[in-house]
Amino acid sequence: GFHVIYTDGSAEILPGIGGVMEYGVYSECGLSISAFLPTDQHQTVNTAELFATIQALGATDSAKTAICTDSSYVYERASGSARRWKVRGWKNAKGAAITNIALWDSLIAELDRPGRIGQWVKIPSHVGIEGKTE
Repeated sequence: GFHVIYTDGSAEILPGIGGVMEYGVYSECGLSISAFLPTDQHQTVNTAELFATIQALGATDSAKTAICTDSSYVYERASGSARRWKVRGWKNAKGAAITNIALWDSLIAELDRPGRIGQWVKIPSHVGIEGKTE
């Protein structure tokens, strides 16, 4: 079967700290990672969700991985558009530049590891799925 991994990310401004990217990764096989990363760069929920997914894939050597995310941004692009963007020189179908190129390139590199089979699963947000609760 597939190694099932749940990912989540958020970004916010904390008093006295500034910008913080937060992410969490949980797997049914016992993998559990969470971190708050202060950053001087502007972070968005989308970048945090994407970063969480990269961290999840990097933390497992499982060949068959199901990545469960509530992020439409990650799900829709990782399961389709991202590879086309790379072929087009990181431009979308209309020729506009893509944001978060380094993160998308890292995600594709993780997905392209030899023998890796990735399956994307879109899940609802905050509905009591173990590993996906607030």
